[in-house]
Amino acid sequence: MSRPDEEADGIPDRTDSGGPLERLRIAARHAAPAIGLYLFLRALSLQVMYALAAHAHTRDPGKWVYPDGSINQWRQFTSFMDALVSWDARWYAKIAGSGLGGPVGAVDADGVPYQLRLMFFPLYPWLARPLTYLPFISPITACLIVSFISAVAAAWGLYAIGRHVHSHRTGVMLAAVWALAPAAMTQNGAFTESLFTALSAWTLYSLLKERWLIAGLLAGVSGLSRPTAAALIGTVGLAALVAAFSRRGGWRPYAAMLLAPAGLLAYLAYASAKLGGVSQYFDVHSNTFGAWWDYGESTWKVVTDIMIGVGEEDSSKPIRLLSVLFLGGFIILFALLARRGPWQLTVFAAATLVLAAGSHAHISMMGRHLLPAFPVLLVPAIALARASNRDAAIVLGPLALLSGWYAGWLPFISGQAI
Repeated sequence: MSRPDEEADGIPDRTDSGGPLERLRIAARHAAPAIGLYLFLRALSLQVMYALAAHAHTRDPGKWVYPDGSINQWRQFTSFMDALVSWDARWYAKIAGSGLGGPVGAVDADGVPYQLRLMFFPLYPWLARPLTYLPFISPITACLIVSFISAVAAAWGLYAIGRHVHSHRTGVMLAAVWALAPAAMTQNGAFTESLFTALSAWTLYSLLKERWLIAGLLAGVSGLSRPTAAALIGTVGLAALVAAFSRRGGWRPYAAMLLAPAGLLAYLAYASAKLGGVSQYFDVHSNTFGAWWDYGESTWKVVTDIMIGVGEEDSSKPIRLLSVLFLGGFIILFALLARRGPWQLTVFAAATLVLAAGSHAHISMMGRHLLPAFPVLLVPAIALARASNRDAAIVLGPLALLSGWYAGWLPFISGQAI
């Protein structure tokens, strides 16, 4: 699957020549088709989501849609924006508006303990918070702006990786397929998926190009975005260790090893100190949000219940069946990627899968948790790159409609966690 950037794909690689601004201009011009197609497909999917959500609200205007922990009550549907600012997004908007909060043990104006904010890693709301000081920019709007910029950066990074390992057209299709992945609507909502995917894509691209300091720095920053950055940090550490043993890169791989875990360790140390210890930090995660490492026990139970047809809670709900199918599809794509893909991408995808399947969480969140593991999408991206424009459109168009349907159905009709 891997090939040098100079492969004859119609666009010669000149991004390593000229000054920084010239290189950026050339790279942006190359990536423009991927970014444009990504934005078009996301816009189409969001329109479908809006139509479905509006229809659902007309049929059942009083339905409780999702519990909002950030105000300690359930919420009803008010607009199609609810899906983009639901669940974790409500917390990020709250932190963007008023920071990580007051003293441990105190509660905010909504009666929610401040200590719960410490469970949400700060990079995303930190980036949004300065925007809230601008006129007419609410915390929710600020978060959505950060998500939009991050999504564009992620699409650009995916294009760069797809082009590096195969061809320009593969890069375009990789960004397109990621736009249509299950739970892709969180890319445009007030969630961390786009930001973390952007950091992951450019970190992995830097690893493939052996730009160790950039890879280590980006991985370090990613540790401030979400705990599953451990998958990216581990990938950088392993790649740097291989380079060090091979005597490549001089001192830079060692520096990458030190930089990569810095952000994650720093925030865990800060939050644990505020709460009185590491065990207290993980206790809040477990007791309040139901999130802990269970070695895949909860995931395995849902999978086996559905396969065998037992367990009313698991086997009778379509969202759980769909989530298990998403997981199975991911594993198939991963197996295909592992045969031919660059090992750095394979390691990152495998680590993300382990963290997603090995943690106790609602199975309906599986699509969102696997969304940053974009390397597996290289398999369909390469297949689409080999197809004609007409055939690619025939595939991407219906998938955009399905992605939009799922985005509306998940929160507004199924009532399950995103």
